Amino acid sequence: MAVIAVIQQKGGVGKSTITANVAGELVKKGRAVKILDLDPQQSLVIWAQLGSGLLRDIVEPVSIEDPKEFKATLDRVKKEADRIFLDCPPGLPDIGLVAALVSDVALLPVTPSPLDVIASKKVLDLLREAQAQRRDKKPVIAFVTSRVMQNTVLGRDLGTSLKPLGEMILPGISQRIAIAEAVLQGLTLREYAPGSDGVEEFHQLANAIERMVRQL
Repeated sequence: MAVIAVIQQKGGVGKSTITANVAGELVKKGRAVKILDLDPQQSLVIWAQLGSGLLRDIVEPVSIEDPKEFKATLDRVKKEADRIFLDCPPGLPDIGLVAALVSDVALLPVTPSPLDVIASKKVLDLLREAQAQRRDKKPVIAFVTSRVMQNTVLGRDLGTSLKPLGEMILPGISQRIAIAEAVLQGLTLREYAPGSDGVEEFHQLANAIERMVRQL
C-alpha cells in the first residue's frame, strides 16, 4: 500500500489532471485505487460526477479541517486500496504539510514557467520539513513536468531548470486539448481518447511511480 500526494502551492499546474489519469492507468493495471480530493473546491469530485467512467467509483472528498475525520477516512481507505492519491489544493500550506506527513511519495507538477520553478522551492521546503519530522524520512519526492508545449524553448529547458533542486524528475505530460475535453465528459484521457499520444505519457508516468513505490 502506498499513499501518493500530488502537491504544489501554485494553481493551474495540472495536479488533478495528473492524479486522475495516473490513477486510471493504475486501475487498468489491476490496482485497487482511491483518490481523496482535499481541495475545498472539490474539482476532482466534480470531474468524476460529470460522467459515468471509472473516476466516479474511486474519487471522494475529504476535509482536513477536522483531523480526526481525515485520519478516519484515510484509515478506512487504506483497507480498501493499495494506491491512495491525495489531490492537494493550491495555496494552503497547512493541508500540504498534513498530506506530506502521511504520504509515501510526493509528486510536484511543474509547468514551463519560471514562477512554477520558484513556487516549487517553497513546496520543497515544506516537504523536507515533513521528512525531518518523520523517522522514515518520507515522502520520497519527484517532479512531474506538466502542460508542456512541445518544441518550445521553455518546454525543453524545464528539466534543466529543475535539476539544481536535487530531486528526481519523472516522465512529463504535454499540453493537449483532448485532456480538457475528457474532463468535460467526466472521463480519463484513456476512456475518452484511447488513441491519444497523451495516454502513453500517463502510462509511462504511472510506470515510473510504480517503480518508486517498489523501491520504498
